[in-house]
Amino acid sequence: MVKGRKRKIRIIGDPILSQKTKPAEKINKEILQLIADLKVTMLAREGLGLAANQIGVPVSVIAINPKGVGIEAEPFTVINPELLEISGEIEREEGCLSIPGINEVITRPTKVIVQGLDEAGKTIKLTAEGFLARVFMHEIDHINGVFFIDHLGKTRIELLKNRIDEISQSRK
Repeated sequence: MVKGRKRKIRIIGDPILSQKTKPAEKINKEILQLIADLKVTMLAREGLGLAANQIGVPVSVIAINPKGVGIEAEPFTVINPELLEISGEIEREEGCLSIPGINEVITRPTKVIVQGLDEAGKTIKLTAEGFLARVFMHEIDHINGVFFIDHLGKTRIELLKNRIDEISQSRK
């Protein structure tokens, strides 16, 4: 078992967060270390999920914390996640470890089906509903270089611009 370490979470304004990540080519020592670090960092920050680019690694790996949404299961990762299906719609408040202090109501699907690889390299297919579906969508957005605030209307983004700029400047 690889021992994970807490890593610094990148903040909005960091260019790596706005870029689409690359697929993991193979599961090697580096990917297993990344997975361990993602889990440790996510849990240390009490996150519901975390994408690899949020800790500075531009690879398509996401970590999910089911306990954070009331599901008794251990944190897990999905390597190279792909959305197979989305359905339903619900509005709910959402926040992000990379944009601390901002929470906004956005619309997300109520159900998603995601396919990817587990830590052993086996193909997995997961169905998530409710808040867990929101977490999957949020993290998959991250690996595609998209923030949750990108789903807001132009007027709302304009109203948040000064706060976002302050957060972005605080990372320097």
